[in-house]
Amino acid sequence: MSLIKIIILGIIQGITEFFPVSSSGHLVLIQNLLGLKEPQLLVDVMLHLGTVLSLFVFLRKEIKDILLSLWQFCKKPSLKTRDPNMVLVLSLIVASIPTFFIGYFFSGLFESLFASPTAVSAALFITALFLFFTKFARQKKTNLPLHPFLIGVLQGIAIVPGFSRSGLTIGGALFLGWKREKAARFSFLLSIPVILGASVFQLQKTVISTQPWGIIIIGILAASLTGYFSLVFLTKIINKGKFYLFSFYLAAAAVLGFILTM
Repeated sequence: MSLIKIIILGIIQGITEFFPVSSSGHLVLIQNLLGLKEPQLLVDVMLHLGTVLSLFVFLRKEIKDILLSLWQFCKKPSLKTRDPNMVLVLSLIVASIPTFFIGYFFSGLFESLFASPTAVSAALFITALFLFFTKFARQKKTNLPLHPFLIGVLQGIAIVPGFSRSGLTIGGALFLGWKREKAARFSFLLSIPVILGASVFQLQKTVISTQPWGIIIIGILAASLTGYFSLVFLTKIINKGKFYLFSFYLAAAAVLGFILTM
């Protein structure tokens, strides 16, 4: 893979990982257009790890507060704690459970779809419809304990390339009545263990020592830098209640994908 191609893929990954437009779906279509007919598994995994780096920088305050609360809990465990950070940790664990089981039992089926640009285009269009209707979502005063589990199910479904992880999780939280900022932050935090876990799982399937690591590292840096600015921009869009606007881009991308794969 050339330097230009890895930079292009890194930039696309950084933008689409957090924008509700499906990073995996775009990587499949772009790799197809660039002539990379076989799935570039290691490249895909490494670019995802690049976006995790941007998450750690963007969420540094939240991650620091969570770690401090966990430390205090370990020093003095209490099941009656009202620390909001510990409630958040519990919610993240609950949401990660269905994602893990869906990914574990259906990973083979989902991976086969990476070789089908037509299936990816169809998933992009379905995501577009899902996002459009978030325009009519209304905030509620309370969030039920079952909500994190439901968001985790949506995240598990988003393993299918073309279904946007951030689109389904943030959109799902909005449909459940969550405040916009809380929905975004929860989705961002929830993506960290999922991306890391999936990356470790996928790395077992490739030979690492024979890869062009110099070029791959440049791709990681491109994904990290682009990912950080994407998080800043996306947060502003969500807080303004304009999340649904991404549906128009997704619909156009789906139609274009259908045309290019005919």
